Amino acid sequence: MSNYNGAPPPPANAPIPGGPMPQQGPGNRKTLFIVVGAAVVAVVLVVVVVLVWVLPSFTQSGNEGESAPTVAASQSASANAGSGDAPSEAATPTGPGAGNEPSDGAVTMPEGAVALPQGWDALEGPTEIPAEGDPLFSKFVTGESSFQYLKAWDYDTTFGKTTDPESGTEMQQVAQGTKDLDADGISTAFAFFAESDEGKHGSDPATVKAAIKATQSKLAGASTTELTQQLVGHKCASDFTSSTPAIQDFRRGQAVVISFSCKSANGEDIQAINLFSVTPWGTPQRVGVSGHKSYWDANPGVFEKLGNSYRINRWKL
Repeated sequence: MSNYNGAPPPPANAPIPGGPMPQQGPGNRKTLFIVVGAAVVAVVLVVVVVLVWVLPSFTQSGNEGESAPTVAASQSASANAGSGDAPSEAATPTGPGAGNEPSDGAVTMPEGAVALPQGWDALEGPTEIPAEGDPLFSKFVTGESSFQYLKAWDYDTTFGKTTDPESGTEMQQVAQGTKDLDADGISTAFAFFAESDEGKHGSDPATVKAAIKATQSKLAGASTTELTQQLVGHKCASDFTSSTPAIQDFRRGQAVVISFSCKSANGEDIQAINLFSVTPWGTPQRVGVSGHKSYWDANPGVFEKLGNSYRINRWKL
């Protein structure tokens, strides 16, 4: 049986359709005021809810959407500051920053520079070298390579005649050493850099490597007397010994390496190393260090770091 009982009967005082409206008494007006007041309160509550919860939530969502690009831009700026501002050694001709070898990051080759021939960039060379920017060290720098020495070595002169082992012609040389001189009038320790005949062997990698190999063969076949005439170092009076000339990799290049030792006229031990190289652009170069063993013993690690510090530039200026 259905529970629906139909529409409720009209109230006894309901107006007859089409008839006159009854007069509203005080009780009816009071009821109307209550209904209208309740409606107003409800509307006010709705407005308050909209103002307090709904609008702030939209505002917060909008702010979050706008803040993301700002954070990304800050991160991008930080990344650029860390990678784009690294100084290039090519920007300065001398000093610890010279030689166009940046710490890290991409560097644009200067206009007019000559690119490094293919294959040489794969050569890493020794790791026991002066740290980039180490204030104790400075550099000899050419348009093709660099070699380091101690910044404290401010005695600028030349030490012995430097020649190209292939042609025998004298090479342009620069050297830095200690102000303290030994009995022969030579700095107790020094470094030198020499080169000649720019581009002599061309830039074909096979030709350059063949020239380096020819130098190694010639030095390996030299007598002790002939070899001592080729090497740059302190004056040897006795006990001369040397390593077998060997080709070694350096950063972006190769060189024939000979280390040697001897005694000076007053019996002091000498320790030195010479590098014979041809740059990837075909220029013969020679670099090296020589010093009294007592100096190297007093400055441990310096001899090895300097001997390893030869490197080819990333491009030719």
